[in-house]
Amino acid sequence: MKKLLILIYLLNIQSSFSQKLFWEITGKVVDEKQNPVELANVFANNTSFRSTTDSNGSFKLQIPNTVPNIELVVSFVGFQGLRENITQQLGTEKIYSFSLKPIAIPEVTITAKRPKDFKRKWQLFQAALLGQSDFARECKIINPDVIRLQYDDDKNLFASAVEPIYIQNDALGYKITIQMSYFKCNGSQSESVIDQFFEKLVPRDTEQEFIWNKNRKIAFKRSFRNFLVSVANNRLKNDKLEVFQTNFKERTYTVNTSVYEEVAKKNIIPCKLSDFYFYDKIKDEHNLFTNKQLLVFLKEREEEVPIFSDYPYINAMVILPQNTLTFSKGGWLLKPNGVILTGFWANEGLSVSLPADFVIE
Repeated sequence: MKKLLILIYLLNIQSSFSQKLFWEITGKVVDEKQNPVELANVFANNTSFRSTTDSNGSFKLQIPNTVPNIELVVSFVGFQGLRENITQQLGTEKIYSFSLKPIAIPEVTITAKRPKDFKRKWQLFQAALLGQSDFARECKIINPDVIRLQYDDDKNLFASAVEPIYIQNDALGYKITIQMSYFKCNGSQSESVIDQFFEKLVPRDTEQEFIWNKNRKIAFKRSFRNFLVSVANNRLKNDKLEVFQTNFKERTYTVNTSVYEEVAKKNIIPCKLSDFYFYDKIKDEHNLFTNKQLLVFLKEREEEVPIFSDYPYINAMVILPQNTLTFSKGGWLLKPNGVILTGFWANEGLSVSLPADFVIE
């Protein structure tokens, strides 16, 4: 199979001066012989901003001015997706060149019956991908046949798919298209590299629309993005969020304790906003900065089996591998400097996933 050379000519990245609502990415997708590629997908990762190339290989993608930075994803069936971080630049012309490599499709032996451990593999994969939230039961993988599951010698489960995976979330009212570059799960933790695009479903009636809007607000309120928005707007207390720093990099509590006891042992350190956050006025960038792990309590909801007797709330931990995280006032990550989430935010999965451009109306 020949490699497909994708060239994206960003002919114009500019603000709409008449309305000042959008900036545009206009480009073209061609193959290695400079022939236009029709129906290639071009979208801003984790959003509902998407374009498809026409018969000339051309596309135009509009991004709201409130979103200064996106991760552009280019995909074509049978080829590995590629990503490029793009920042809004007025009057700047750029050419982005991508070479898509074909996905190696492993030989599959067709048998009359599935392997005996297939059900176990599928349950493990589905729980890790969709999560264990209140909405997980209303999520469905529409095309499971494109997914391949296998264990390695250490019983780590790996998943792959040569085609996009489609998920219908009937709790939040979205169809999610995901492209999975990497997925690994050991039963308690999972790692993945996933590109995703969101499409709103059409409600059958006003009652369903009301339920979707209500559930979306709930999902957003409990999300990591809302935490970033709350930090940037200095409203942690109003949003019932409380943050501690810890003196350990990674730790999972398996026995009951209390925040009071952990503070006394100096395992947990009470902190104020300025201990882990600052705003760069010149760059208009918000930053988390800490070489310690952050323990965040979401005090609007209690845990069924709390670990901390005096703080019986759901909680999550935030680890910054590079000790910093840059984001916008709206909770958009502006630089690929990485974040690791454990606890509540790690277990929620795609069942509570919202497009990054979601706003509460």
